[in-house]
Amino acid sequence: MKKSIFFLLYLLVIFASSAEIPSEIKGIWKGDDRYIFIGEENQFAVILKEYYGWYYDRVVEPEEFSNISARKRNISTQKNAHHYTVDFKKISENVPVWEMTVKVDKKTKSIIPIALTENEIYLKFLIKIPYSADSSKGSLTTENDEYADGQFANSNYGYWQGVNESDSIRISGRNNSKDIISWYMTENGNYRLRFWQTDMLYEDSKAAFSDENKLYTVNKHIFSAGQNYSCVNGRSSNIRNVEKYPDFPFSSKLDSTGNLLLPEKPYLTKVTDKNSAEELMKIVEEANKQRKPDPPPLFPAEDLDWHWDLINQLEKGNKIIEKVRERQKKFGPRAQDIEKKK
Repeated sequence: MKKSIFFLLYLLVIFASSAEIPSEIKGIWKGDDRYIFIGEENQFAVILKEYYGWYYDRVVEPEEFSNISARKRNISTQKNAHHYTVDFKKISENVPVWEMTVKVDKKTKSIIPIALTENEIYLKFLIKIPYSADSSKGSLTTENDEYADGQFANSNYGYWQGVNESDSIRISGRNNSKDIISWYMTENGNYRLRFWQTDMLYEDSKAAFSDENKLYTVNKHIFSAGQNYSCVNGRSSNIRNVEKYPDFPFSSKLDSTGNLLLPEKPYLTKVTDKNSAEELMKIVEEANKQRKPDPPPLFPAEDLDWHWDLINQLEKGNKIIEKVRERQKKFGPRAQDIEKKK
């Protein structure tokens, strides 16, 4: 029996380690301050746009990228890149949301929830959980096909659950969010629910709050990106300090499924006409050929009359100035000589 269990666990580990990268996530992704590349066999690259975007630094990339384009050692780019890998775990079959795991080494990794819609990646988002959902350890699997088919896709009313969001896909480890903010939206108002970090074991149970003789029930815990969060103290099931808003206070949009509430601006946008490592290296090379133009002069150019004849007359007979002028001839023409040539 023990051997069977061990073999089953071994198969699960092998399957997890060889999981395919979702095809819709592969490719080149562009952000305000970086490019992200996700390729075959868990390939992962990060290109930082340094010096206000005038230099592209190949900070993280697979070793084989050096064969495509030699690394240039300079004050910004170190001799050897960091070599990270990446994999993804789908949170729900009905919602385009994954937990992205960036593996720095055998001991260090970052888990980052991401949402994908229309070639855009978001790090901040809310997931709609149907009323009959089973939220076991972050799973959004529904118990009722009516909800899974998007019966409520055209309505904002319902429970919108937050995630342990990251502010960026970084080259260094991330910090867990101190709080997860979820929302319960109804015709009576929009309720802000705060979940905070807890060391309690995850508990698949419910918590509730009431308003105007109406009772609203949500999951007590949220397990996201390896961290557990709670909206109640201890074994209590009564949610306190709920904040009520007449309207949802942030600018947002729904995805095509109606199950994701997203900010207006994405974190990354896919480069749809390029998707290979070779094309990524060409983007870097072309960007690094650019040279920033010279800054404008401190003083605007003006057509001034310097009255050189008067200056020469005043200098005439001054032995010190005459010696200076003689030495100056060895270094180049005076401004007076340049103006005469114009």
